Amino acid sequence: MRSSSNTPYLERLDHLRFYAAALVVTFHFFRRHVEDLKPNNPLLSMIEEGNTGIGLFMVISGFIFTVISHNKEIDYWKFLRNRFIRIYPLFLFAVFLSLLISTYNEGRNYGFIELLGWIFPFRASTVSYSTYFIQLWTIWVEFQFYLIFPFLKQFYERYGLRYLLGWIALLIVLRGMVFLVTGSVRFIAYETIFGRLDQFLVGMLAGLAYARRPDGFGHPLQLLGASAAVLAAVHWFNHQGGHANMDGAFWIWWTTAEGLAWGWFVLAYLGFRHRLPGRMESWIAQLGAMSFSIYVMHNLVLAAVEKSVGVLPLHSDRIVAALLSAFLVALPATVALAWATYALIEKPFLAMRSSYLKSPCPPGPRPAP
Repeated sequence: MRSSSNTPYLERLDHLRFYAAALVVTFHFFRRHVEDLKPNNPLLSMIEEGNTGIGLFMVISGFIFTVISHNKEIDYWKFLRNRFIRIYPLFLFAVFLSLLISTYNEGRNYGFIELLGWIFPFRASTVSYSTYFIQLWTIWVEFQFYLIFPFLKQFYERYGLRYLLGWIALLIVLRGMVFLVTGSVRFIAYETIFGRLDQFLVGMLAGLAYARRPDGFGHPLQLLGASAAVLAAVHWFNHQGGHANMDGAFWIWWTTAEGLAWGWFVLAYLGFRHRLPGRMESWIAQLGAMSFSIYVMHNLVLAAVEKSVGVLPLHSDRIVAALLSAFLVALPATVALAWATYALIEKPFLAMRSSYLKSPCPPGPRPAP
């Protein structure tokens, strides 16, 4: 994001943020109007399993922090202050609105205790009742990443790549044990740090690769291969029952595989040498700058669109009609509201951030792989 004082601006990283947000918005609108599908078209599987945009967000987080802090030291408390300023103003806005809707429109009469449960970066007991902001569970996981990232960086620098790889292996083993004992590990893998940390760690590995060789994945075949890997992985996932399969053993390793595919895509997209035509690069980046607002506000917008418009009769095929309505109505409406929350809530606070990086680390032997 351009307003950060800690790193040169990577315009295409904002592209990726917008793609991730758009996937989630389209997925949630589409699933309101079309039942479970197992399509033969991998592109349609991508819409059907657009929740994979969350995985892309997690990889991007690990990637950007690693690139920013490469060969530098982090001031832990300044780092957390910046992360708090980055997400909590809009997050608290959404939480207050959600709890007030639940209290005054749905008769649940929430109070201060429920508010505390939402503010701290752990899962609130009432999140499943938050019809319009249930997606905020990912913000808690993200903040848990923030709490541990400086330590992950410090220990990687001390022990080398094997430290990050060891964490990924440990998480896979733990999920396997949970599955063996309980018969299901879907919620642990999908909604908690014990599944999503794999993707953050993959993002860190991708960030290290990019920091060392920014053009290492610049060949067009890299982007083609990475795109094919993402599509093939999500298509396979969809045909195994996807996010709705609560008992699949594939949840033991799926978030790792999903993260690896997206990590490759991030490197290939950033390294791709050809620019999009006209001003498309900057236009998409501007949308990506609002991706957090798009993500936070989208379910409220989709509910309003469903009540007022629904699926437009743009095609005789209900699937095509739902897709067209998602792209032509739901996504633009979400972007419009996100523009307002970004300008009024996010942007003023973003200007309050400061550098959390200390002087570069002294040169020394590179950690063993």
